Amino acid sequence: MLNALKRAGIVEPRMWCGGADYMAPFFAEAAGQNLDVLVVLGGDGTIRTAAEGCTEEGPYLIPLPGGTLNMLARALYGDLSWEDALKNTLAAPSVRVLSGGRVADKQFFIAAIVGAPSLLAEARESIREGEIVDAIKKGGVAFQNMFETKVQYLISGKIKGEAEAVALICPLISEGMSDSEQALEAAVIDVESAAAVIGLATAAAFGKWRDDRNIRLTKTKRVTVQSSKDIPAILDGERVNLGRSAEIDFVSRAGNVIVAAK
Repeated sequence: MLNALKRAGIVEPRMWCGGADYMAPFFAEAAGQNLDVLVVLGGDGTIRTAAEGCTEEGPYLIPLPGGTLNMLARALYGDLSWEDALKNTLAAPSVRVLSGGRVADKQFFIAAIVGAPSLLAEARESIREGEIVDAIKKGGVAFQNMFETKVQYLISGKIKGEAEAVALICPLISEGMSDSEQALEAAVIDVESAAAVIGLATAAAFGKWRDDRNIRLTKTKRVTVQSSKDIPAILDGERVNLGRSAEIDFVSRAGNVIVAAK
């Protein structure tokens, strides 16, 4: 990466490198450097954390794919290696404003999955790491929670009900909205079988499954959710706990990224 930056004429780039346990202090140190551009190579959780610190005022962000799903990187650069994505971007840089969503102090730029189906993400990670027994245990807990506890939702202050999950899809990857549209796409998910839950939970973050009969779609700038138990959620691939109630809002100018000019 240093060689690629130097070949592009970047003067004295600074690099931080380490595992997930080191990211918080690294980002804190980077925030104090008054950076113009922050290049991040990492998984979805690392990139989402970096993007939260890259506001409209700066620094600009180049999020490179270094994880499993690489949702934001793929949406911005296509299905490229991080080396090719960086090379193309440095050769013809163009600024792109990202919209997204916010819940409490956390942002997301691809999608938020709110409700028990998000617990399947833990089982997925266990399978990826070869912990099959742990995956079965976590998957069983997820399925039990899915059908015992539903999420009550209020969309745009007028559409209300309860469902297994609510997904909020950002304009960047929505198949039903243009990238410039000023809203989130809310998908209310009410499933009838465990098999349907697996399919929805794995595809939800990519904005697919639009024709599924178990899904109701609408556009909104705010969704309120609540439940009798703590509400699990996935924000751009990262698991979070929303407590027993939360408000999720559309953010029109969440930050600036640098992409390759078309």
